[in-house]
Amino acid sequence: MRIKADTAVFIVTGTTLLTFFIASRIGTIWVLYPNVLIATVLFLYCIWQTDEDAVLLSRSSIFGIATTLTYVPIDWLFSRKVHLIFYLRSDFLADQTTPIGLILNWVVFATLSAYCYQRLATIFRTRFVSESGSPRIGFIGTAMLAAGITSIVAVIGSTLIYEFGASYLWTWNATQVDLIPHIASVPVFMPISFLLTFLLCPYLFGVDGSFLREQHVGVAGIRCGIFMGALQFFGFLLFYVWK
Repeated sequence: MRIKADTAVFIVTGTTLLTFFIASRIGTIWVLYPNVLIATVLFLYCIWQTDEDAVLLSRSSIFGIATTLTYVPIDWLFSRKVHLIFYLRSDFLADQTTPIGLILNWVVFATLSAYCYQRLATIFRTRFVSESGSPRIGFIGTAMLAAGITSIVAVIGSTLIYEFGASYLWTWNATQVDLIPHIASVPVFMPISFLLTFLLCPYLFGVDGSFLREQHVGVAGIRCGIFMGALQFFGFLLFYVWK
């Protein structure tokens, strides 16, 4: 039986959370790689299909890669220069600040978030726009609803992942963040940055769930990576100054 993209996304979401939970229990970075393999196999299988979901997943994957490649240098500044976070495990490159396995899982996370918005926007558009007196208002309303749900899911998922990884895969610099409000062990500026970034999905993808015609999917990912990094940095500065 053919695996639909929705099913693959649900499976990978579950394996991602389970993977970071297991990594937190046994304290190893290597367990992150099976999750990347599972996600890659399922996503490629679905992308080979010729339905609308496959197109959404293909675009989301490109978006996830572009977002992560843009964000990695920003994370390097956070960890190596600003010393906000310290990574406790290395994998293939001992001198690499951010473990490769973690970077690859960021691609998975960004892909899941992008697919979530596009799929919800498509569903809401199909169900609600035809009932609206003004199609333009309908598109904007459904896009904002999809973005709101996606941003909440991203906040919950990122908070769980950062909580699972705390003290096992990475640790926050206590001298800089201890007086900043936390959600569990996660400094509050992190989930806020994810919330605000994915609220911008209508700008990145368009109000109808597809990418804006004037920009390539990779450009949308680059913008997302820049927004995310900038919001994290300025969010940290804001709380750091006011603490």
